[in-house]
Amino acid sequence: MAIENQKSKIENTPDLTGQAYWRSLEEYADSPAFRQAVAEEFPGYDPDEILSMSRRKFMALAGASMALAGLTLTGCRRWPKEQVLPYAARPDGHMPGVPEYYASITERGGVATPVLVKTFDGRPIKIDGNPGNPEAGGSGQTPYLKGKTSVFDQAETLTFYDPERARGVMHNGEESTWQAFRSFVKGHPAFQQGGADQGLAVLAESSSSPTAARLRKELSQKYPGAKWYTYDAVSRDHEIEGAKLAFGQPARAIYDLSKADVIVALDCDLLTARHDSPRLAHDWSLGRKSADTAGQMNRLYAIESTFTTTGSVADHRLPVKASKVGEAANILMGMIDGSFQPTVVLGRRSRPNSPALNAAVQAAFEMKFQPIADDLKNHLGKAVVIPGESQPAEVHALCHAINQQIGAAASGIVRLVEEPLAEETTGIAAITELTQRMNADEIDTLLILGGNPVYDAPADIDFAAALKKVPHAIRLSLYHDETSALCEWQLPAAHALEAWGDGRAWDGVVSIQQPTIKPLFEDAQRTTGGRTAAEVLAIVLGSPYQDSYSLTRQTHSDLDEKAWRQALHDGVIAASDARLLDLEARLPQTDPESGIDGFEVTIGPDPSLYDGRYANNGWMQEAPKPLSKITWDNVATISITDAQQFGVQNGDHLKITVAGNAVELPAYIMPGQPTGSVALTLGYGRTRAGHVGNGVGVNTYTLRTTKAPAIAPAGVEKTNGFTKLATTTVHHLIDPDLVNGKNRGTDTPAAWGLKKRVGEPGKSGYIIHEANLEKYKKAGSRAFKEPHADLKLQLFPGPDEAPNPRNPEGPTAFNDPHAWGMAIDMNSCIGCNACVVACQAENNVPVTGKAMVNQSREMHWLRIDTYFKGEPDSGDVQAVHQPMMCVHCENAPCEQVCPVAATVHDSEGLNTMVYNRCIGTRYCSNNCPYKVRRFNYYDYHAKDVRGGISAKPWLNIPDTQQQGAIDQITRMVFNPDVTVRMRGVMEKCTYCTQRIAAAKINAKNEWAKTKQGIAGYDREQPHVTDGEVTTACQDACATNAIVFGDLNDPQSKVFKLHQNNRAYGVLDLLNTRPRTKHLAKIRNPKT
Repeated sequence: MAIENQKSKIENTPDLTGQAYWRSLEEYADSPAFRQAVAEEFPGYDPDEILSMSRRKFMALAGASMALAGLTLTGCRRWPKEQVLPYAARPDGHMPGVPEYYASITERGGVATPVLVKTFDGRPIKIDGNPGNPEAGGSGQTPYLKGKTSVFDQAETLTFYDPERARGVMHNGEESTWQAFRSFVKGHPAFQQGGADQGLAVLAESSSSPTAARLRKELSQKYPGAKWYTYDAVSRDHEIEGAKLAFGQPARAIYDLSKADVIVALDCDLLTARHDSPRLAHDWSLGRKSADTAGQMNRLYAIESTFTTTGSVADHRLPVKASKVGEAANILMGMIDGSFQPTVVLGRRSRPNSPALNAAVQAAFEMKFQPIADDLKNHLGKAVVIPGESQPAEVHALCHAINQQIGAAASGIVRLVEEPLAEETTGIAAITELTQRMNADEIDTLLILGGNPVYDAPADIDFAAALKKVPHAIRLSLYHDETSALCEWQLPAAHALEAWGDGRAWDGVVSIQQPTIKPLFEDAQRTTGGRTAAEVLAIVLGSPYQDSYSLTRQTHSDLDEKAWRQALHDGVIAASDARLLDLEARLPQTDPESGIDGFEVTIGPDPSLYDGRYANNGWMQEAPKPLSKITWDNVATISITDAQQFGVQNGDHLKITVAGNAVELPAYIMPGQPTGSVALTLGYGRTRAGHVGNGVGVNTYTLRTTKAPAIAPAGVEKTNGFTKLATTTVHHLIDPDLVNGKNRGTDTPAAWGLKKRVGEPGKSGYIIHEANLEKYKKAGSRAFKEPHADLKLQLFPGPDEAPNPRNPEGPTAFNDPHAWGMAIDMNSCIGCNACVVACQAENNVPVTGKAMVNQSREMHWLRIDTYFKGEPDSGDVQAVHQPMMCVHCENAPCEQVCPVAATVHDSEGLNTMVYNRCIGTRYCSNNCPYKVRRFNYYDYHAKDVRGGISAKPWLNIPDTQQQGAIDQITRMVFNPDVTVRMRGVMEKCTYCTQRIAAAKINAKNEWAKTKQGIAGYDREQPHVTDGEVTTACQDACATNAIVFGDLNDPQSKVFKLHQNNRAYGVLDLLNTRPRTKHLAKIRNPKT
């Protein structure tokens, strides 16, 4: 039977016979199908395929395999010819091969993120957060996000180098030029001052750019009859309207979670899904690390409608339908101010006895709201409540009132500033009004700046049909997508990495966007290539300044040249913060609508594709989603109870109907999902995204309506369809033998050892260590260790061991002159995937495609293992995220089995890979207990991720396949400091050895200049000091959960973390002596 037909069976009434921690429901149930899937080397491969193959095809493949076997031997390989040109005339101050950094911004949803762009020889290759200028003082000098970014920012370089981006101007489907568009604007009646501007409208996505705001004002002055509309598929409309209800005017809340001891998230994934999530995650993590220093921690409650990353790290999680979160907020408010009386009042407003009220009162007791309210009242001035964007405006207003009641505003946990996006007509109301005018033939000329409304507009307005009625539609976009296909003019947009601009961060501070490369697709005459929205507006206005630099500089003409250059250097403009507001919240006059009794559907942004803009980004398509670990698909997330009711298993199709519109997509059973609620994500089902994104998943925008864009009653039914989901939940299990059952009842000592590693019933084992705060305070490290764990596992010292002269407590081997090590704090990790994508960008990790993921052949060097804990059909399911990569064992099992010494240890503790020695035996992968090695079964960089391998003559493989199959644009994304691997090579985490080498070279150069007495250099020693080298995953981590450094330095952060009571080596009983230590998870439940 083919694997595709072997669906994993989930037992209806599982019992706690397995380990305490499990990565999937299949593992928890320990079904025979699961054991078989884990035992197979190539899951997803159909063994019947080879048996049904014709003799002719078999002989052809066998012959080709023999030819490849000979060609892949290093000694027989014919290396391709390369041309090397001298860099004879280099720019002043530029050193070839030495990276340069530029402070800039990215922008999504009208909020800018300050970033630092790394470039090699004028080519941007990596984006990280901008930490600001630590030497500068004054307001606004440090970017609000504290030098952190989201997973989307990490993936922007791949989007920039996408060869399918729009390159030139198109007019009615034919190639045109920017000069032709300018001629059209000059002669078009709608763009003539005093002309027919009544039929002119602009539809733009949100932008915080001061330059765009200035040009918008000029547009309204020149064309008073024109109207500007703003629409984002993922918007903050409810948040802005909630502020208006609470304060009488728009206001933006700035949260400082570093001051909060109690945090309540009301259907809000505050750690990953908000624009300010990197800062919130950073501040939240500070309150978790205090368990070691102050013996106390913050406490996080998550009341949510689907399992989010915030809920996964919460101390208490309450699953509740999204439509009932408003009732929860109302009850919390009543409990806090004492006005709540069961069956009498709801919140602060008296209402007659009603079924809805009784249901809310019952829910108040069932979901244990009283302890939450008590905790908030007991921490006045140190507590905060944060609502999710999908919740209606009344819930946001209620939360403002609660925060005022509990002192969050007075203590500075919540600050209010002016809302930069306070336009009159925005969001659903804007696009609805515009569509009505289009259908009424009131719009003659429509300028669409960004977005993709044909794809993501509410289904009940049929924006595509209305757009076809507009005589002159002009579209500026990165891709020639679904909306561009219906427009007269298709204008290519410039990416943030190739143009000047500006924007406001979440706190209102202005940052400058500066280009790091010449526009990628621009020719010498500037007839092609991308333009910014500001440049297009300048063309429409007939402005004398029409290049992005001049437009941006004109906006900030109040800055003298010194201040301007300082802003470019720091990445922020000093003293540009948004104005603080002193407002008093009032309760909304209307209650949130009562909950939906039947099935409801929640629709929100996807953690990988956001609103669909990253659909053609292979890194994001293949990044396993937090918790579900789904790749290359979107699913309908349902509870175990609902799955049993419908008789569905993972991959079975569900038909979901909302307001007469229906979609069919695969189900995914999620522990902790509230009963009666189905969660969907946006961004899939694209038709003109590009080769990578077209046809992936199902378009759920067809279920969104103007009245219910995020939460709606739905009909749910099972169909006969089935999709094999590419999920990595059971890939690379650390102990497959345990679930395989090989040792059960036959080899008692072996079975005992395996169970000790993974965990006996109710125990954690040696993979996950966890305790609550009170136990940790009393027992310290003994809270995690069993007595035998402290025994010395090796009776005699190793041949390389010797006293460490730099640090007597440091490593006794592989420590000359540095002893590199890493610490990963599971108490801070939120499983956001930023580190995964950052590693992929830094180390040229390939995308393999859905078919390869289904065969467990994804190539990520770093994976995040999510372990669940508890009964899956109960609401009280907890999760622990464990980043896992090569831990660089001092006693590495992989090194002992490699027949050609392709993996060896260096003098500083790195388990290194010598790619040109590797012959692909995969012995090392088989012997690695951590399952962190990846093998190149194909030349993945040259292979089509959506299809087969490129058709190349056999004799050219693997010599020239990469050169022939990878186009010049795509290869520009590669980091030149890291080898691009070929077929037949094993690879893994290297601790970013290229960064270590660069730091060592820099230290030696500075040391030499110091000894020479050169002014400006005062280095005390030639070794790399703490903080001078950071790994890519470390830079991307918003919570600073990953720390890397030299264990020879007793003052280094990593050494101190290795001495922490929570530090342990995963599977350290195997005597692998890992250089990476994990720090145990601590929870702080209310007792």
